[in-house]
Amino acid sequence: MTFTPYITIYHEGVTDPSWFGDHSTRAVLIFSRNLEYQKAFYRKRVNIHMGEEERTDTHGLVKSIWLKSIATHPTELDDRGKINAFIYVICHSLMTIAEMEGWDKTPFEKACQRSLADNGDFVWYSPFKTNKSRSQKGRIRLFLDNNGKVPIVAEITDKKRNNLTDILIIDTFLPIVIPGGSFQNPTWLDNDKFGFTFLNSQLLIYADTSSGRSVTVIEEKDLSRAEIEGWLRQLTYQHFENDAELKDWANK
Repeated sequence: MTFTPYITIYHEGVTDPSWFGDHSTRAVLIFSRNLEYQKAFYRKRVNIHMGEEERTDTHGLVKSIWLKSIATHPTELDDRGKINAFIYVICHSLMTIAEMEGWDKTPFEKACQRSLADNGDFVWYSPFKTNKSRSQKGRIRLFLDNNGKVPIVAEITDKKRNNLTDILIIDTFLPIVIPGGSFQNPTWLDNDKFGFTFLNSQLLIYADTSSGRSVTVIEEKDLSRAEIEGWLRQLTYQHFENDAELKDWANK
């Protein structure tokens, strides 16, 4: 995903945060995946503020728009309806800014149509990469599960056997994969290891194609093991029953 422009939705004022859930983030991901890269929008940012007022501020690289909350009758929409409602908000916001800035509206119109056709579903694939011996190629499949969980799956194709294998590398949190997040640039660590390096190679998380399993390796250099394990904990999904559990986890 190119995230051009980089889109963020904020809820403000009287907007009910519980209605937003992760629907607004899902809508941004779906729309960004369907928006073709446009050099003219590189490094531009669009902030959409949902609250009590309506205005725009398009000075500089950050284009901001304020809209009155759409959460007037939240019980009338199911989850997919809420996601599509936010896609409409994104489309309206970008079209409004495009009109003011003289941008070409066509890419936004196309992305809107494609996003609504997805009906709330999101799947993203990284480009295929081939290992050094050219015996296997791999890519990452990233999709949205329930409760903000995002499984990161390695799809490995063995060229000699002509078969496809899925290996779950890690379950992570939805905010981890938003623009600027992790898990978007996998690489072959050697002929049988496909995945990710973090913290200057002090943390490796990859799919081992010889065993068909996920492997995590910690190798301390300038960070302590506790620091690396703390960072790994932030990447690894777990479900929280309530806000208190989340706060306890965040404060550990």
